[in-house]
Amino acid sequence: MSAGRTVTLRDGTHALVRPLCPEDVDSVLGLADSLSGEEKYLRFFTAHPRYMPQWADSVTASAAEGVSLGAFDHGELVGVANYTPLPAAGRAEVALVVAHDQHDRGIGTALLAHLFDIARRNGEHHLVADVLAENHDMRRVINDAHVPVTWHRDGSVFDIDVDLDALS
Repeated sequence: MSAGRTVTLRDGTHALVRPLCPEDVDSVLGLADSLSGEEKYLRFFTAHPRYMPQWADSVTASAAEGVSLGAFDHGELVGVANYTPLPAAGRAEVALVVAHDQHDRGIGTALLAHLFDIARRNGEHHLVADVLAENHDMRRVINDAHVPVTWHRDGSVFDIDVDLDALS
């Protein structure tokens, strides 16, 4: 397991951002369990996702494809960001979730910044995601990341595309 990087959050405290590993599966499940029904809906597009164990396994697996990062505050997992390559070369799907009581601290912004850097180094050119139009927190996190992003609204969902090649 990588030692990771310490990041300073908006409130002046520090968190450790590091790759997730199989030993983190219980922490990932705990973070998912801490989410309210609305938060689960906004992240997983359902208030009662039945696939949480599979999701936790997928973001903690030591796989050759994709990258999953966790943010830890005093040893507690407070956020997860990951990307998974798509069939189109240079494109990957990105996702983010922050623990219920940890919003507005800059955890999501810090996770995305590190994930964007890793994706660029790994040869990804675009990170894409579907974000519900009502998910104002996620839309704000993307805007706070100050990255070149294209937003396309399709009904109740925004298709976003972060152009990693345009990052300076």
